[in-house]
Amino acid sequence: MKIGFIINPVAGMGGKVGLKGTDNLAELAARLGGEPVSLIRAKQALQSIEKEDDMFFLTCSGKMGESVLKKTRFKFEVIYKAPEKTSAEDTKKVAIKILELGCDLLLFSGGDGTAGDIVSVIDKKIPVLGIPAGVKIFSPVFCITPKECGRIVSTFTETSLREVLDIDEEAYRKNELNIRIQGEAIVPVSPAVQSGKATSSSVDAKIDIAERIIDDYLAHGKDVLYIIGPGTTTMEVKNKFCIDGTLLGVDAVRNSKLVKKDASEKHLLEALQEFDGKVAIIVSPIGSQGFIFGRGNQQISPMVIRRADEIIVIASPDKLEFTPSLHVDTGDHELDNRLRGYMKVLSGYHDFKMMEVV
Repeated sequence: MKIGFIINPVAGMGGKVGLKGTDNLAELAARLGGEPVSLIRAKQALQSIEKEDDMFFLTCSGKMGESVLKKTRFKFEVIYKAPEKTSAEDTKKVAIKILELGCDLLLFSGGDGTAGDIVSVIDKKIPVLGIPAGVKIFSPVFCITPKECGRIVSTFTETSLREVLDIDEEAYRKNELNIRIQGEAIVPVSPAVQSGKATSSSVDAKIDIAERIIDDYLAHGKDVLYIIGPGTTTMEVKNKFCIDGTLLGVDAVRNSKLVKKDASEKHLLEALQEFDGKVAIIVSPIGSQGFIFGRGNQQISPMVIRRADEIIVIASPDKLEFTPSLHVDTGDHELDNRLRGYMKVLSGYHDFKMMEVV
């Protein structure tokens, strides 16, 4: 089996620092303390591939592939010399070379932007599979976790056509969610490939959920630090707290006052260091995909999650109708395993649903 292998070295750097993406912002992300995650996630995926003797990789030099493959037992050939500072054009050029040389699969580590760059030049000629490493991962061409990618590469036999999505990052940073279809890709068929993002419009249920959160807070009678994730459902909670919160960012709230708006991981850890009371994290799963951690809210990192006394998952009934299970992909396998199992999801003022985190 011949596999094309591409890593976007800067993918995901903007997540924990609250940039909501890394497109054209890699240097800023680095200055804010963002660290590369795509190489680590690519290595995790490769380590999960079982049929090592049957695979040969075509890749790029350095951080775009070679440096990770060198740490494995796979045979590979460098077909593209990557510059020190890579760009979307490098991704496109190597994808074209992989297409010309012929491969059974193009495996890449990145986010929606990387997926869009690849499909723009290969045009459904070969199957692709994404290792989730970006900040925004809406497209249904990515595995649920890097480990699942390895298993899919080892076992897939069927493919299907999936849409590749991306968002306008400039609008995203202004609390506007503009999703664009970048093209279509042939993707391995597997339950471990994530679904596309679904939207929910159940306004009344969201208001009821927010009212229940506030009433529980008032009844608690104690000092609580709330870390509230992005989304329209969580935005209703922020509105009920009467704070100027962000629709697509993470906000920290204490005593109905905004501690930090659009917080990064660093901001959240600083707030936690100054607070020794109860900490509650409020998140809503991405529709259909079911992710509660690891997609679009990387600011709520493993260190932040471990400090929480309570994790409150909220979702309207119509969102849950198309979300069969919940998922976590924090990058910390021990924490992910601890979070798996059954979790109560608040879906109305008096309504809960038990859902499995898988």
